[in-house]
Amino acid sequence: MRPTLTDIAAAARVSPATVDRVLHDRPGVSARTRALVRSAARRLGYLPDLPEAPAPVTFHLVLPSGSNAYIAELARQASSRAPAHATVEILRAPALDPVALARVLAGIGASDGVALVALNHPAVGEAIRALDARGVPVVTLASDLPDAPRLAYVGIDNGRAGRLAGYTLGRFLGRDPAGPVALMAGHLDYRGHQEREMGFRQVLAEAFPRLTLLELRESREDRAKARAETLALLAAHPDLVGLYNAGGGTVGIGAALAAAVRRDVVFVAHEATAENKALLLDGTLDAVIDQSGAEEIQTAFALLACAAQGERMTPMPLAPRLILRENLP
Repeated sequence: MRPTLTDIAAAARVSPATVDRVLHDRPGVSARTRALVRSAARRLGYLPDLPEAPAPVTFHLVLPSGSNAYIAELARQASSRAPAHATVEILRAPALDPVALARVLAGIGASDGVALVALNHPAVGEAIRALDARGVPVVTLASDLPDAPRLAYVGIDNGRAGRLAGYTLGRFLGRDPAGPVALMAGHLDYRGHQEREMGFRQVLAEAFPRLTLLELRESREDRAKARAETLALLAAHPDLVGLYNAGGGTVGIGAALAAAVRRDVVFVAHEATAENKALLLDGTLDAVIDQSGAEEIQTAFALLACAAQGERMTPMPLAPRLILRENLP
């Protein structure tokens, strides 16, 4: 017996009226729902099991505003890494303002998928839940929000990255190092920065117990603030031996170290941007923990494209890369 529209509707978890609109190419149905209905119809034998070109889709990439070089790289990669059948709209939210980010998410209209750098805040979680309730899949980039109903997280294991930073800094200081070490975060509203801090603290306590970790400072992803915080830190702790920057503002920290003529401080940071490569080359920066913006964007779009076609994809974990002066990418 040939399957009915009701059978297809049950398999696709939509109404029979929606199935009718899809099978007769009527408007008013999202690309993702069309893909789900057609997939169910082929699976039940209502339509021939032939490959078809993916339907056009619209994805939204929501990024914080500002001068962060890693965020700029994500935006740049979005224009070249999107699938051919996808239109990508890049939206900007005020940096470090979770309520503003939630408003941007709530203002997204018709969409087949959203990728964002998430802030760890209830307002952002609720905005993601609202998108999920509308059937819009969401992917978090670089910093996760696991309590929200996101499709997947794409990025490095930030706890592992923090451990790598701590181990690298400790080894650069030689055998059985001792002295004060500073930790700078961009902003702890980023869960990723919290996880990096945790990993860094863990490895110092385990492997380098004579290093004393000073009170955490935040740069708020601002170069001028990072420079001012570092100068104050050096004045208060002239015996500082190491510094780990878990967020943005690395250029400001480098400027402060140069102004104070403190090339003896072992300095570890994140992202192999052009400016950070210059700091590696001149010896201000000793090591960088890098993540590939191109790989993250490509993976995020692949996940959203699969979801739009009613399919599931399990992303491969992305490993942090240790970059030194001698292996600059």
